[in-house]
Amino acid sequence: MKTFTLIFITSCLAIFLQAGKLQKKVIPQSYIDKDRSRWAPFYLEVWPSKTVDSWKVPFETPDRYKFSSIKIISKYGSPRLSYLKNHIHTAIDIIPAKSTGYITVYPVASGVVCSIHLDHPFKTVVVKHLLKDNTIIYTSYKHLQEIYVRNGLQIDQNTKLGRLYTHTEAQKLNGNYDHLHFEVRKSFDDFGCASWLTMTREELNQYFYNPADFLKQNLGIVKKTINVY
Repeated sequence: MKTFTLIFITSCLAIFLQAGKLQKKVIPQSYIDKDRSRWAPFYLEVWPSKTVDSWKVPFETPDRYKFSSIKIISKYGSPRLSYLKNHIHTAIDIIPAKSTGYITVYPVASGVVCSIHLDHPFKTVVVKHLLKDNTIIYTSYKHLQEIYVRNGLQIDQNTKLGRLYTHTEAQKLNGNYDHLHFEVRKSFDDFGCASWLTMTREELNQYFYNPADFLKQNLGIVKKTINVY
């Protein structure tokens, strides 16, 4: 009887352990979770020195409060074939509606530089913003040919973050990098890798706002709260 009981308990334990293994396989670790630690060293935990009082487009245009002063060349939320096939575009790709020569990139609001990561042609600056209700959001500026700021720098809307590639410079790298990949982020605990590893709508909604909607609703002087989606 004791032998039978021992065999029974052993069998149940084996089944339980096997079920646990199968259960773990049902929810695989996301690409973001697998890669986030690699980008943590590029992030600086720093706090903005002042709250956002207005939002502007990230280029020098005749009126930085006008959404029509920028041109969208690639939309938010579309599938992408580069790098990881079918990852979701987490930004809008934009240029000034009218531009000639070098294009300088500016922050859309005051804040502090908290991450500078990746290399040519994907150099990226991330800015942390403090809202009037103490909420933190982030904006990200990718495809900078030159960068003029450093981590920890407190900035305003007139600070030059960097400049975009010219069409000629982008062609030399065999790509269409002569635009700004602009993100508005709810979170930055991925340390940047969600920009190219977002595979589901759930992940997209977890980390990002639609930048076009955000700018359309918030360009101008800040009221009590921002409009977000």
